Amino acid sequence: MSQPKCRVIAIFQPNTESYEEVKHLLLEITPLVYLEPGCEEYDLHETVDGRLIQIETWTTRELWVSHGDQDNVARIRAGIAGKLEQDVEVIEMYAAS
Repeated sequence: MSQPKCRVIAIFQPNTESYEEVKHLLLEITPLVYLEPGCEEYDLHETVDGRLIQIETWTTRELWVSHGDQDNVARIRAGIAGKLEQDVEVIEMYAAS
């Protein structure tokens, strides 16, 4: 039986004054994440209430977990420090069967 794909939603709520900076950082890093093993989807969306939502799909949970140790994630963490209203909310999920 094959392992289910790992889907992740990361919710960023930037401070009003940092919105464009955080958005630019996430968009800049997006094509680099697509080069990581197992990344099938890594797309940024904007909500009407000022949140940035990163929607991700990884071929396996293990590859998503290893993504957290990559330089790309370190750059995101450094770049958003002090610029969010609250911590990033990360939702990990799998297709129901």
